[in-house]
Amino acid sequence: MKYLLIAVVLLLSSCDRDRNNPGWTFFPDMEESLAYETWSENPYMPESKTMTGPVEGTVAIHEHAFRFVKTPEDEQRAASIENPLAGEYNEEQAIILYNKYCIICHGEKGDGQGHLFTSGKYPIPPANFHAERAMEKTDGQLFHNIRIGFGVMGPHGPMMSVEDSWQLVNYIRHLQNNGE
Repeated sequence: MKYLLIAVVLLLSSCDRDRNNPGWTFFPDMEESLAYETWSENPYMPESKTMTGPVEGTVAIHEHAFRFVKTPEDEQRAASIENPLAGEYNEEQAIILYNKYCIICHGEKGDGQGHLFTSGKYPIPPANFHAERAMEKTDGQLFHNIRIGFGVMGPHGPMMSVEDSWQLVNYIRHLQNNGE
């Protein structure tokens, strides 16, 4: 009888730490998180802030330059946009960007002979940057085409920053001038 009483007391006391929390904890690290709350102080972060800015080099999802859409009217509206990096650009960075986003379709020389087209995997020829139509476009229109897309080309704006888009515009101009 004595052992039964002890067993009952242990059983009842082990099931209830207090009235709001059950006594069983299978994964205590999930129940009592060690993570810092969003706006709390954090001694391991700069300025002791848990919530910091975006990581350098990332592109914010909400960044949509000039709120353009993929229409001929908006492309014409973009024609008047001035290139803030006109004449001064980082060629090394521009080449990296071109190789990352453009070369597969437009080719190494910007002639529309990229691997995707020449391999026969994609039947529609990409734009040739040396064609009269592309040569006549303003920097703003090229910027619009990169950010929003053109024809069957999809938008690249969500993948890169506005500055990177202007770097590509300058590199396309470089290719149009036969690399000069």
